[in-house]
Amino acid sequence: MKTVTLELLRHGPAHNQLLSPLTQYLALCGNHPAVTVSAPFEHKQMSARLWDLGEYGFTDPDGSRKKRREQQLKDTAQIMGGILAGIPGLIAELAESTIEGDKLTHMRLILSASELALLPFELATAPNGFPGSGQALLLQSQLPLCITREVRRVNNEKVPWLGKQPRILFAAASPPGVGAIPLESHLLALRKVIDPWMRYYDESDPEALRRELDRHLVVRPQATVDQIQRACAGGDITHVHILAHGMAFSDAGDERFGLALHDARNPARVDVVDGVRLAALLRTPDRQGGISGPSVVTIASCESANQGAVLGAGASVAHAVHEAGVPLVVGSQFPLSFAASVLMVECLYEELLWGKDPRILLHDLRMQLKSRIRDTHDWASLVAYAALPPTLSRDLPETRFRQARRSINAALGRADKAINISSARVSRRSLSVGEEEQNADNLLNQAFAQIESAKERLKPAAFPRGQLVSVYGLLASTEKRQAEIMFRRSQFAANASQQTAYRNRSDESLQRSRQYYLEAFDADVSAVWAIVQYLVLTAVLDGPAAIDQKNDMRTTAWFLSERNLHHEDRKEVAWARGNLIELVLLDTLRTGADVQAATRQAEEHARQLNHSHERFEIYTTRRQILRYLEFFNERLPGLVGPAENIWETLTAGTPDDSTE
Repeated sequence: MKTVTLELLRHGPAHNQLLSPLTQYLALCGNHPAVTVSAPFEHKQMSARLWDLGEYGFTDPDGSRKKRREQQLKDTAQIMGGILAGIPGLIAELAESTIEGDKLTHMRLILSASELALLPFELATAPNGFPGSGQALLLQSQLPLCITREVRRVNNEKVPWLGKQPRILFAAASPPGVGAIPLESHLLALRKVIDPWMRYYDESDPEALRRELDRHLVVRPQATVDQIQRACAGGDITHVHILAHGMAFSDAGDERFGLALHDARNPARVDVVDGVRLAALLRTPDRQGGISGPSVVTIASCESANQGAVLGAGASVAHAVHEAGVPLVVGSQFPLSFAASVLMVECLYEELLWGKDPRILLHDLRMQLKSRIRDTHDWASLVAYAALPPTLSRDLPETRFRQARRSINAALGRADKAINISSARVSRRSLSVGEEEQNADNLLNQAFAQIESAKERLKPAAFPRGQLVSVYGLLASTEKRQAEIMFRRSQFAANASQQTAYRNRSDESLQRSRQYYLEAFDADVSAVWAIVQYLVLTAVLDGPAAIDQKNDMRTTAWFLSERNLHHEDRKEVAWARGNLIELVLLDTLRTGADVQAATRQAEEHARQLNHSHERFEIYTTRRQILRYLEFFNERLPGLVGPAENIWETLTAGTPDDSTE
């Protein structure tokens, strides 16, 4: 993605200035000469334009308001296009992007002067010399373009939400007399986007559901400043979504705009919170003595039939929140329609949580707002402040990988629960056998459908070469765990035909797992664990004799594992011991092998692994050994005895959020 940077500067402090034709700004774009530009209207004139553009909620029986709004929309769009046309460097940069191809171009608009936040740059008509001349600049298809605003002082070295477990604070407010908000629609949309990471919970237990939801979504339906600050002070809120109306208030004789929240002492009263105050709530001292806060804030200022003075609320509040250090803030220049506010949640949050580039999402959202919602200019209302690191495109694949892994783990947990339902030892005896079978199959099918959806996001073509070993490893381990679940499910099948079907599905997953392990080793020949698991699954699928035909692989795995016993990283040493335990077990299958000596050797590696205190590596190895006792035991019965001794030798260990 090509990035074009346009910066507008002026002398003096960032605040306490008004728009004026007399105020000159220095425009810098790329390596081109600096030019001087100015706004062609006074501050009050711009405020009047914004008022007209925000009159969604007023009754208009003769259509006169709508006509005036449409005229102001067209006129303001041309004026904004004229401002951009006065910057030759910008024309040159965009023309160069057009020649290079039709991929999305990111236009960074750096605004240090706070009064420029009022200008609707996103509304601009493309002037002569720009791509799609005469069309809306952000809607033309000749050069797909995404504009983000930025304040120079915000650090863009890293984006803290990448790779973290997402946790969303949904703060909604609709005090009496302000107007209704689409609370339920937003809540349903947010509930849907977190579903791929929801672990199993007992649907008959409301408290269990509440606890699991709270891991991902914190809801404050009558939000106050105290509630927002307490939630953010915990330090684990990554995203904040605010649904509220904007409201005008007087500040030292100056009319400003804020968000209408509930008063902390009396929820029936209105507490109008401006951008600076909201930023102080979000960026708050945490329990560790630092400053915590979300990485993403979205502000939905909806239309109100009773109150039209929300003009500029989204933009100015978003500007202040971003200026306080929040990397990505999405707001609205004008009041959003109800439908647009819900669409914003659906389009942004689902893919943002999965690790899709936010610039692509913003462009897609703007196009959907234009095509799906009639009689509004919601598409032009969308404003995004973003301080994104230059390495974003390289960082996002890691987020996609981690989120896919978390989703798979959650689904596998539900699949394990399905097997427990099938087991006579743990099933609810109040249900008939048929009902138990149906419950288990429904839960299992839902879990596997989620796994398939997550695996679709792990297509190797979407990841850089250096990350392929991790991607193939996750796919391989997922298939192996699915195979184990299907094998366990077959043990409780209602009839022989069903049992055979489950066994066949298990074998198919094992075959895919074996192939993925081989591809992981091809992607990184130092990934000795991949070749060890390939050998194990070869013995399981093709019989112990097949190992004799893989001597080259076995020798390579043994050599690399023994070399890693001297690695400076203790974790690498622990993994090497786990590999050697399984290689020794496979060695006992060879003709003439000294089983007792091999078992003692494997037990010694297990004791040394215990002494390493690498608890996750111990947990993973012990889980793999358990497969020899409960999953591979029918096909490799000769390994049950040695595996039992190793199982008893290894301590329990500790899992993390990885897939073993």
